[in-house]
Amino acid sequence: MMNVFLAYYSPSEYEVLLKLADDRKNLDDKWEDWLFQYLRAKAGLSNEFEIEEIPLDVKKMDEYFRTKKLKNIGKNRANYVTEMGMKLHNQRNNN
Repeated sequence: MMNVFLAYYSPSEYEVLLKLADDRKNLDDKWEDWLFQYLRAKAGLSNEFEIEEIPLDVKKMDEYFRTKKLKNIGKNRANYVTEMGMKLHNQRNNN
């Protein structure tokens, strides 16, 4: 089964994301609303994919974007989560 990496934001990390995101207008205003969408997406994917939650440190992610001269937008966040997920996955498999 193929792995899919999903970004997970704690309530406090989601608040930081709302302050730093360049696409703020596209994000849910409340963590609870984001969580509802997240759980719905996770449930929809779980029949076909192995889901791995990637808890995010938003300030660390934003720093990564700044060093790469990338905007903090959905597409770049998704790529970052995939990259972090692959690193974690590879670390687990190599140990």
